[in-house]
Amino acid sequence: MMFQKRGRRWVRTVAAVVAGGALAFGASGPAVAEGPATGVARAVPGTGVTLQLNGRSMGTSALALETRTGTVPVFCIDFRTPVARNGEYVEGTWGESEVKNLGKVQWVLTHGYPNADPASLLSKAGAALPPGLTGPRRDTLLYFGTQTAVWQLSDGVRLGDWRPGLGAENEYAVIKRIHDYLVGNATDQPEPKAGLTIDPATASATAGAKAGPFTVSGPAGEIAVKAEHGSAVDAAGRPVRTTTNGGRFWLTRDGAGEVTVTVSAQDSVSFGRVFLYSGGKDEHQKLILGGSTGATVTARAGATFATAPASPSASPSPTVPAESPSPSAPAESASPSAPVGSPAPSTSP
Repeated sequence: MMFQKRGRRWVRTVAAVVAGGALAFGASGPAVAEGPATGVARAVPGTGVTLQLNGRSMGTSALALETRTGTVPVFCIDFRTPVARNGEYVEGTWGESEVKNLGKVQWVLTHGYPNADPASLLSKAGAALPPGLTGPRRDTLLYFGTQTAVWQLSDGVRLGDWRPGLGAENEYAVIKRIHDYLVGNATDQPEPKAGLTIDPATASATAGAKAGPFTVSGPAGEIAVKAEHGSAVDAAGRPVRTTTNGGRFWLTRDGAGEVTVTVSAQDSVSFGRVFLYSGGKDEHQKLILGGSTGATVTARAGATFATAPASPSASPSPTVPAESPSPSAPAESASPSAPVGSPAPSTSP
């Protein structure tokens, strides 16, 4: 394989990349890292392809950046400028590069070669490898599917359809399908950082509640999260053990006390970091890392939890005096009965 593993996992020995052409075109046929990283641009032998780019057939080969800590794949983000063959490059920022659409390029790097699992990438792109094609040649096709997607976003360069003279049609189809999948799905992602930070550094909450959110800024790729004396959780309260650049989490614990959290990333120089030619950023081609290397970086934060104040007992409601019964109305005197008439005197016979 061109690069043996994903993530930092493709760092390989410098000897594995030899000087030889560069990404040059011919007509058809820590918590901050210590200072900016530097590297030397190298061509990767045996990776030549011919592509239809903006209506012209162009030959090219893959690039790698040889750094102090390893050699990683790198992509061109400056199509119309020649690469500095065996020249020194210095780590920079997206803003310094003045290249457009790097947020979408970052998505392409995350989901393309070499960060994605090859089988998964091929499946999502609907691409099928030619029978018997594996190893380095497979990786070359995945690389150029990714590179051509990067070029379309950074420089507006269009990958044309296969025609005679562009190599094996079934190999070209793999490049084209991966290109189409990556370009068609790219969304903006945050710029990876050389260092690692958590913002804010401290927070507070009542016991049983969530303190935060805390936002992580750092390299691309997986960032480990480890909480002590409590838990790191997401917005829904689910445990968080890993995050990514721009990710958020909260801290919580049941009782009063302090929770500390440590985040760590294996590679301070991650995919998505820009490298500019040391003799002047506009003098030679600008590059963006496809792989990750460098030192492990860490950052810490914490939260204090206080016992929730006891709720005051409710004051008894004043007793409402029982309502006095209404005075009884005097019974109404019955109307005097008419006097009973005296019996009529008997009439003597």
